Amino acid sequence: MVRSLITLIIFSLLPIFSVNGEELKFAVVPKFYSVFFDQSGIGCKDAAAQIKGVECIYRGPDIANVRVQDQLINQLIDEGIDGIAVAITQSKFLVENSLKRAKEAGIPIITYDSDFDGDIQGKAADFRAAYIGTNNFELGKSLGEQLKKLRPNGGTLIMQTGRPDSPNLNLRLMGVRSALSGKIYDTPPGDLLNNEQGWTEVREPFLNFDQLDRAVKQMESVMKGKPVKADSFIAVGGWPQNNETLYREMIAPYKAKVDNKEVIIIITDASPSQLTMLKDNLAHINVGQNPYEMGRQAILTLHKIVTKQEYDDIIYTPMKFCTPDNYDSCAKIATPEPAGD
Repeated sequence: MVRSLITLIIFSLLPIFSVNGEELKFAVVPKFYSVFFDQSGIGCKDAAAQIKGVECIYRGPDIANVRVQDQLINQLIDEGIDGIAVAITQSKFLVENSLKRAKEAGIPIITYDSDFDGDIQGKAADFRAAYIGTNNFELGKSLGEQLKKLRPNGGTLIMQTGRPDSPNLNLRLMGVRSALSGKIYDTPPGDLLNNEQGWTEVREPFLNFDQLDRAVKQMESVMKGKPVKADSFIAVGGWPQNNETLYREMIAPYKAKVDNKEVIIIITDASPSQLTMLKDNLAHINVGQNPYEMGRQAILTLHKIVTKQEYDDIIYTPMKFCTPDNYDSCAKIATPEPAGD
């Protein structure tokens, strides 16, 4: 097995050529179409454009739904896809259905953004050749460490996540809890904080099931202080800010609370629109991922696998830490926009 790579990959504009002139089709399958995942589609297509005879197919559900994602993978298999990169929604369901079929058909599979959960990871080599994406536990730890900088004496916390069975999100929750409690947990998502090193979670994390309007309403309840009250809010994904209009309308009445740090707001991801909101002091910290690089590396890795080249079985894409004070530097390394249709 090739040694895992943890590095920032520099994009090269030099063309790459496929072997023996083969026409290869690789798919990137997100959890659902969104501001975040669509950047992986751009990275996928940009990489494919640099490899002669390679096509990127970016295809996913309109909303997070494992059964629809499974159907789409089956469609790709029927279409004769040469390799699949998938952001895992529910490990067990996919492994028992479409991914099992892909394995039997000899189609290489890699995971990106969200890997298999712990039970499946023990047999990861049976189901996927590589993982590309954020180190999700370390992302969670970073969120917690950033919060400690703003609240060094501890406080009360509410977190927000997507689905309760999402492997990458549970790792992030565990990372936050580890950073704040100083504890090591056996399994994700760890334990609810109860005055560990001064930190208490006032309730279980909000579950928004990837519904953006629901995410905004949940955050609004924190800003209101009703029905529960906390002085810190962490979203382990970008959901509440992924609809900029809704977020701005929601946060406007509570701007004084944000300015006075009555409620600390730390949100994952740093898309261009999120950085604009950060510049306007509508949050305190955004911890950005690099979905563009995930999509780009997915295609490069699948191409290496199919053409029998050496490849890295784990590629951790970089994070960036953005505040209103370093907005300019974060914006300069923002994810590239598409070159055209």
